[in-house]
Amino acid sequence: MDFTLSEEQEMLKKSARDFLKKKCDKKVLRELEESDTGFSRRLWEAMATLGWMGIIVPEEYGGVGLGLLDLAVLFEEYGRAALNGPMLGTVMGTMALLEGGGKGLQQELLPSVASGKQIFAFAMEEPEVAHDPKGVSTRAAVAGEGWSIHGTKLFVPYAHVADFLFVVARTSGRGGDEEGVATFVVEGKTEGVRLAALKTIAGDRQFQVSLEGVGTGADRRVGTEQEGLPLVRSVMERATAVQCAEMLGGAQYELEITAEYCRERVQFDRPIGTFQAVQHRLADMYMDVLGARLTTYQALWRLTEGMPAAREVGIAKAFTNRAARRVAFSAQQLHAGMGYDLDHELHYYYRRAKAMELTRGTVASHLRGLHAALSL
Repeated sequence: MDFTLSEEQEMLKKSARDFLKKKCDKKVLRELEESDTGFSRRLWEAMATLGWMGIIVPEEYGGVGLGLLDLAVLFEEYGRAALNGPMLGTVMGTMALLEGGGKGLQQELLPSVASGKQIFAFAMEEPEVAHDPKGVSTRAAVAGEGWSIHGTKLFVPYAHVADFLFVVARTSGRGGDEEGVATFVVEGKTEGVRLAALKTIAGDRQFQVSLEGVGTGADRRVGTEQEGLPLVRSVMERATAVQCAEMLGGAQYELEITAEYCRERVQFDRPIGTFQAVQHRLADMYMDVLGARLTTYQALWRLTEGMPAAREVGIAKAFTNRAARRVAFSAQQLHAGMGYDLDHELHYYYRRAKAMELTRGTVASHLRGLHAALSL
């Protein structure tokens, strides 16, 4: 496969980097983290004007109409800026709509999300469900001409600013069954939705969402009982690959600023980058970043080509989880004391790397999947 970006992708990468460097410096990150909501509507709308919210939305719905690789290029820059926000949750909701939503629901929601007027949050995880959606126990029962949903969801990012929640629920059977799972579009501020904030290491905003007989229309179901679980898995698979690109962007930036620091920092009358131990550590960081890039974009390419990619996504996430953590740790060590100072930018990357290591599958969960695929 060819890792060369197209001219259009290079332009997207450059415009995203320039915008984030200008509009989202570390002062802005600190302000967002210390704010009540952790979210800037003004920044969101500015990104929407660049087409970011509609990057995979077809042009007929007001989107840009690009693909998964283009989305990954954008998210790599997003990770490079260490920006938290509801972007990935919105993308996941968009993916679900495009793959399994009815024409009417697509016409209603996709133009507004592409324009930045509406925000989505994807609610899958539960107290006993982290990575495999077939274990969900949240129930959706027929109620009149619609559905009534009962259950609790965990780690729903930016649910407090979401206009719509994409809730993965069970219409029949019990946790572990392959059938009876669907995704329901629920208004975020509707009666029966209760939010409880969860404190996270990354400084982002995540919530426990309790659904107490929450009503939604009959046309709000995304995917039939037979299609529901494969659809959720498809969304999770693509979101995992995109998150790997986001983690890669942060690691790439840490490598760059650390290499620059080692060229400039003088100790014992010579730049510390001339010491062999430091060179070895930088080489390890480089190999981790390169390995994360190769595994991530291999998975993304297979997904883009419509090829089976569960194994490659698992490899990418397991490798990138470890690589991003090692790079973040080495960057702090090579910066010495200043690398651990909260006035320095490195802590944003270290905390985000650790948080993303635990989302969309830990190393252990992906290794289990790989072991099963190899019949070990």
